[in-house]
Amino acid sequence: MILTAYINDTAYDFDVPQEMLDEGESFFSKIDADMDGGYQMSREFVEKPGRKERCQIAADRILDALSEGNKTLALLLCAYIIDRMPGVTVAHIDTEGDIFNTHFGNAAEHVPKTLVTDEEARTKANEGLSDIYKVGRVYKFSVRDSITGKWEESPAVKTEEEAKKLRAAAFDKLYKESKGRVISLND
Repeated sequence: MILTAYINDTAYDFDVPQEMLDEGESFFSKIDADMDGGYQMSREFVEKPGRKERCQIAADRILDALSEGNKTLALLLCAYIIDRMPGVTVAHIDTEGDIFNTHFGNAAEHVPKTLVTDEEARTKANEGLSDIYKVGRVYKFSVRDSITGKWEESPAVKTEEEAKKLRAAAFDKLYKESKGRVISLND
């Protein structure tokens, strides 16, 4: 079963094997036992977390597992959410520090952001990059910060070819951000 976790604007598809769901009850019970005594959820201590709060806590732990590179733990936590909230296939995980802002749904209820065409994404990426220019004996280009709108210079490189490679990598990053992307963690 797949649980899609939206973290910031990126969708992560967790393909949870059926045997993990079938054989995971001892792990799920351990998670529940850890929360039975209460849990600090953001700025609030919740003495008796309910089913939704427990899944919000598990979703928050998915962020920790991913930051540590522990895909197995992330999958087990997804299995916990699927087991404890049947029908849930989508989790919007808060990254701003408030676990209560994490919410769940299913794919039928989830309305994705307006899709951006390839051409629109390329145009937006190109608008965020300057051409390569020479400063003394080095080459640079500038990237517009999407939040502040300010231009920031790239690192200086010795050859125009190096600058082209760096600019191409910056373009790819901006293109993917404009287009949005889905990452499968089972690759």
